[in-house]
Amino acid sequence: MNFEKILEYQRIDQEILALENEVNKSKERANLAAAKNNIAKSTEIINRLKDEAAALLVSYNSVQDKIDKLKAELDEYEGVLDGVQDVAETDYHIKKVSAIVDNISALEKEVALGSKRIDDINDKYKKTWEQGVKDTAVFKAAKAEYDKLVEDYRPQVVEKVNARDALKDDIPPKMLDVYNSLRSAKKMPAFVPYDGKSSGCCPRCGMEVANDTLSKLKNPGDYAECPNCRRILYIPEK
Repeated sequence: MNFEKILEYQRIDQEILALENEVNKSKERANLAAAKNNIAKSTEIINRLKDEAAALLVSYNSVQDKIDKLKAELDEYEGVLDGVQDVAETDYHIKKVSAIVDNISALEKEVALGSKRIDDINDKYKKTWEQGVKDTAVFKAAKAEYDKLVEDYRPQVVEKVNARDALKDDIPPKMLDVYNSLRSAKKMPAFVPYDGKSSGCCPRCGMEVANDTLSKLKNPGDYAECPNCRRILYIPEK
């Protein structure tokens, strides 16, 4: 088989990948990713604060309901002791009132702590929001720089993509499918020359190639799949 077209296709495609890697490894891309990550962190903190504040509000309402009920219960004892003659009964009512007062006091302390936490949440929310505004400005600037870099690379990429795609009609569809499958698996180059000097090993993955595979690689134009990395080994034309 003549591999001229598919090898040219692979060569151009690798140049496209190289350009994409340059963009992906650029400081502009790194700055954009860092800025995006900072916004994500601020958003996560804000959402967590909102969830905590909502839970505290539910708890506050529940505790306030308990306080209101205890105060209503305490109101029922107003004037009760005036008509009590028995010492034991008096002691019982005093202990009962004292317990209610202690419960109200404990719940009010809980409310106070919750209120303080709400204030802390509001303060942190405000600071996080302000930081988020700054992070957004940094993100917008980083994105503008990254977009400019992409635009600078675009003419080269478009030119190479057009040159690569122009070869498709001259390549057997099966070969293109094999190539694209290996490309997706990040096994590049997909087509590897085999000259028989590799001691029976794949020139790319270095693993030993079985004899039944090697038997298919005798003459120029012969090809076979490496049983280990699945790349296509071929004998170059003279």
